[in-house]
Amino acid sequence: MGTTMAGFVRAAAKEKAQALLERESRLALSQRDFAAFARALNRAFRPNPALKRALSEAHRKVRRA
Repeated sequence: MGTTMAGFVRAAAKEKAQALLERESRLALSQRDFAAFARALNRAFRPNPALKRALSEAHRKVRRA
């Protein structure tokens, strides 16, 4: 007897959860979609108006130590 029933169930659940996370954490893109994604990542960052407002509000609310 190497393990309890509870230990077996925990190990099996952990194994299934790890397999699910590994499978679901990957993103499959077509070549066209990958090219568009890469272009978006490589473009210069320009915050949109909503992000600018959020950053401005955060700066007003948060004091730096």
